[in-house]
Amino acid sequence: MRIEDLKTGQTASVVKIMETGTHAPEALRLREMGFDEGVEIEVLHRGLIGGCPIALRVGNNVIALRKTATRLLEVSTIPAGIQAEAAE
Repeated sequence: MRIEDLKTGQTASVVKIMETGTHAPEALRLREMGFDEGVEIEVLHRGLIGGCPIALRVGNNVIALRKTATRLLEVSTIPAGIQAEAAE
């Protein structure tokens, strides 16, 4: 699943970062910003024109990414019950 498939307010976990070929520099940049396998992210906001950029919460940081960058991330949704338990 891709980040652009998530709804605003939905939480997911990063499953994979595509790091091959021309994507390697961008993938490294994503890792430097805190995106890594297993990291929990939340979709906070989308831009008005074409839903770009997408604002994401990663840990205590809010990061805005273009769709081209979000397409390098494969994510898996986290069920709502598990999100509530983690918050307690």
